[in-house]
Amino acid sequence: MKKKILKTIIEHKLITEGMHIVLGLSGGPDSVCLFSVLCQLAEDMNLTIHPVHINHKFRPGAAEEDQAYVEELCRSKGLCCRSFVYDCPAIAKEQKLTPEEAGRNARYEAFFKVAEEIRSQGVPAEKIAVAVAQNANDQCETILFRIMRGTGTDGLSGIAYKRDGEGGIAVIRPLLDITRDEIEKYCAEQRLAPRIDHTNSETVYTRNRIRLELIPYLAEKFNSNIVETVNRLGRIAAEDREYMYQEARTIFDKIRQPEPTKQAGPDRQADRAEQAEPGSQAVSIFTPPLENLHPAIRFRVYNIALDNAGMEGNVTRSHLEAVESVRISRSPSASVDLADGFSVCRAYDRLIFYRRGEHAAEDAKWKLTVMNRQEYCEFMENTQTNQLYGAFSGRVLETGAKPELRTRRDGDTITIKGGTKKLQDFFTDCKVPKIYRDEMLLLAAGSRVLWVLPSEHFPDERNRQKGRFSADYKADPSCDETIIVLEQK
Repeated sequence: MKKKILKTIIEHKLITEGMHIVLGLSGGPDSVCLFSVLCQLAEDMNLTIHPVHINHKFRPGAAEEDQAYVEELCRSKGLCCRSFVYDCPAIAKEQKLTPEEAGRNARYEAFFKVAEEIRSQGVPAEKIAVAVAQNANDQCETILFRIMRGTGTDGLSGIAYKRDGEGGIAVIRPLLDITRDEIEKYCAEQRLAPRIDHTNSETVYTRNRIRLELIPYLAEKFNSNIVETVNRLGRIAAEDREYMYQEARTIFDKIRQPEPTKQAGPDRQADRAEQAEPGSQAVSIFTPPLENLHPAIRFRVYNIALDNAGMEGNVTRSHLEAVESVRISRSPSASVDLADGFSVCRAYDRLIFYRRGEHAAEDAKWKLTVMNRQEYCEFMENTQTNQLYGAFSGRVLETGAKPELRTRRDGDTITIKGGTKKLQDFFTDCKVPKIYRDEMLLLAAGSRVLWVLPSEHFPDERNRQKGRFSADYKADPSCDETIIVLEQK
């Protein structure tokens, strides 16, 4: 067992010398087997094992017995087990999750909490890994489950031996080449007496029925080596997936639109980056290079873009086809809503992937003042040459309107070169993408827009630097008694 697991570790580069391993230890045969082998490897590879147990409160009484068993097992090896208690039935109800989803979320929250504590002690992320005990039978069940749900070829790759987790800390699965029979035999030989979760023998859940009914039926009627056969399919699919994503990633990196550069005026791009969730941002790619790509690569480019925008899971073929329909649409501003609050839209020769609601107007770094003529002259004397500001005639207030800093509303107009234009038409003429129009700040009085403030979303440099002023309401200190001033704080 030790040799076979070590072979997997070396082949897939799961563990290196001197690492800290956060081990999910449920007390079942799989995790107890992995715990036993890692304790042996710890001596050879100078590993530090951090066992973590989660009491999900799913099985009152039995759950507490599992926790006591695991803690005693760790003590027998001279290790301290970190136990966490989560009321997963209550969490599932409150968050409208399945019990499995609530349990998984609780486990990984605990794992990464411990991993982060280790990192806070000065251990680099690359020297920490979270080890979970999924085995070859789990892999087979996962692939069959996905087939029945209509997976694409990427889904056939099953569970990865290693994936990136929070903060660059890897999640590893050293038992993926070990069958359940091998694990149970090892535990018996080593007299480990693991705990048995009797809910695993209930055919309530689809995964249980696959394990208890489908796989034994396939083994008896069609292929006695069905687990290895299905897992071989998974390994082949994983190799193909890895190659095609390498190709797609190369193309994505070439066609991704660069982040806007800083400009004079408020750095609102930086403000949004500080406030947004990690991995949650608009991603823009140029569309012309996509035209001649094979769909297998083009759709993976879409997948990478959605992943970069924050939609890491729940991406289906129908979502990718919806993105494709936006790309080929005759409308230069076509858009479609996807899942989990994400959308994609066309902006002429670009596709923009984003989470809806992220582009609401932010708190601006501006000061709005209504001055008389004398105050304005003093303001001018004290204004630095590099300070961005706008000054507008108070005549616009004669209708009872009040000046305000806001985002656009229906009926807004702006005067450009002697003519009045709807603000919506102005944005269209300037080729401002639709998803950003509700975010851009305006100085307005009633429905009259006096100044569309500088924004990185303007394609042309002048408007990015200074915005666009209304032609009719520029201040004239020689005749205006009241002047509206908007300045950077």
